Amino acid sequence: MFASTRSRLATTLIGLATPLVAMAAPSAAPSAAPSAAPSAAPSAATPAAFAKSPATMSAAAPAAPPGATKKIAVLAAVGDQMQLVRRRLGVGSNLEPFVRQWVTVPGQTLNKMVLRGMDQAISAEYPNAEVLYLMLMPDAKERELRADQREEAAFRRAIAMLEPIETRKGWDEIYIVSPKWLFPENGGMASKLTGIGIFIQPIESARNAEELFESGLAVDVDGEQVRDLGKFKQSRSQTYVAPFFYMKVTVLDAKTLRVIRTDERYDFRRLINSDSTALNVAASIPPDMLADQLTQFVEASARRLVVDRPGTIDIGPLRATPAPVPTKP
Repeated sequence: MFASTRSRLATTLIGLATPLVAMAAPSAAPSAAPSAAPSAAPSAATPAAFAKSPATMSAAAPAAPPGATKKIAVLAAVGDQMQLVRRRLGVGSNLEPFVRQWVTVPGQTLNKMVLRGMDQAISAEYPNAEVLYLMLMPDAKERELRADQREEAAFRRAIAMLEPIETRKGWDEIYIVSPKWLFPENGGMASKLTGIGIFIQPIESARNAEELFESGLAVDVDGEQVRDLGKFKQSRSQTYVAPFFYMKVTVLDAKTLRVIRTDERYDFRRLINSDSTALNVAASIPPDMLADQLTQFVEASARRLVVDRPGTIDIGPLRATPAPVPTKP
């Protein structure tokens, strides 16, 4: 059973990689042309980089003081590997209930997906900013690390890359986007997930699945229980294919590399295709359709790292609250 499951995972990954790479072609990179790209091919130690000219300020955006243009660097340290995780069929209570596999996506595909979302968010937040986009790839040793070790390793390498750059002293802030590890299961998703990936739920007897749906805890980042890509538009299913985005953004003071804040996201989107007659849910969504959904989802989640941060508070009108009436002893 394990071998056949691995085979199905590999088939899904092989089919998914080609359309993902096509979607991350140079023409699909963030809006600016790579005017500052290095002449040599980027290595693990030397990230690819390109500059974005100040965006045109919209009429509704607040004007920045003269000479106060914000300078931001955004470093995507997502790497070139994504997780594919599938729930096993019929395992004992003491056995690992999931099959896990890493897939290497060629080039800077995953980094570019994240940067497109960050580009949209930062352009909206700081419409007159000067932005430099950077992409960092893991080395061979990092690709061999366990999922729980990659969070620290990616961030450590990002800092090591930034430290010797003298020009950063002329920047204001640096955004580092890197994988975030989460051990427990979350909202019907697998445990031990990190970074970008896909979770396949092939069975209807998922632990506590019905309770999750009934309680409303199983909704995704858009408040949906499932998203049906077919014409029937089902609103619920206990089998699904779910892209996930478990990432964090760390904002640094560019001059000192002091951490200003860190925000995390554990986003997922459950997909089904009611038009498909395939018995295997992993085969029900064509690779090009899944790649398109994954790309849109990652870009939207990356955008939320900036514009929908946890802990953001909207303060409404103040109201006077009467003092409590003392009770008699």
